[in-house]
Amino acid sequence: MHLKGILIVANAVERLKIGQLFTKHKNISLVEEFDTAVEATEFLTYHTVDFIVLKTNLPVYDGFDFIHNLKYDIPVILIAAKAEDALKAYEMGLIDCLPARFDTKRLALSIDRLRKRINKEQPLLPLETASILVRCNLKNEKILLDTILWIEAMGDYIKIITQTKKYIILSTMKEFMDRLPENQFFRTHKSYIVNVRKVDRYTAHEVEIAGKSLPLSRTRKSDFQVLYTLH
Repeated sequence: MHLKGILIVANAVERLKIGQLFTKHKNISLVEEFDTAVEATEFLTYHTVDFIVLKTNLPVYDGFDFIHNLKYDIPVILIAAKAEDALKAYEMGLIDCLPARFDTKRLALSIDRLRKRINKEQPLLPLETASILVRCNLKNEKILLDTILWIEAMGDYIKIITQTKKYIILSTMKEFMDRLPENQFFRTHKSYIVNVRKVDRYTAHEVEIAGKSLPLSRTRKSDFQVLYTLH
């Protein structure tokens, strides 16, 4: 899942440094930056984001006032301007409170907490009824999502492996992945999508489903671990 957020920090140099730290992490990005809460509030009136990163000492009204006035429950990563900010962040149930100076490793912890919160809040579809409609052998067929074990890439086609049958359909991996619930399916490799509920075990390089070993890309391992722990 690619997460998109905004950054609200008054100092331009700080915004630049923080923005550079985010570029070192995959599947997460800052779509806009603001130096006041007023501008950010106006932006959120017409746009949606997955998270907000802000520093408490903002002009006009501070970061805590901004959070209290949010119309929607958006996950927040706070950057502390003073020691007591951390306690307030904890009491408000924010994702994290970063120190004024932090590095990419410390930011990685915040991103991990953010992903866990978002994945936890995504409702799981009922196992018995959730399904997907596919076109196979000139017929439309309904496949229950919980019967899918994994999906393989086959050039311009994909192969869907279920507990009882295999389907070959015309589709790209990306197109098919976009139709699947992100809290249940994960693309472990450019050629494989797995049903996380069916993974029996995994190592640093592969996952195992029904006795079959499938590749797990090194760059996707951390995101897979986050989702796997929720099942």
